[in-house]
Amino acid sequence: MTSAESLSERIDALAAALREAGVAPDRIASILDRAATATMHALVLEALIDDGAPAKSATPGVQPLRIAA
Repeated sequence: MTSAESLSERIDALAAALREAGVAPDRIASILDRAATATMHALVLEALIDDGAPAKSATPGVQPLRIAA
């Protein structure tokens, strides 16, 4: 199982638990939005570390963060 699949399953489990607990749908959406964002950041960091590729800056003139090996 890949990291993406594992994290996806965890988000699905979180969604089910929140629904079962009776959390309001708008609050569930907000929590899942943040969980998805955190998941994407984790996967990007994992890819950067695994590939050893330097990060690209989205802001012109700003140097990307370099990861120590």
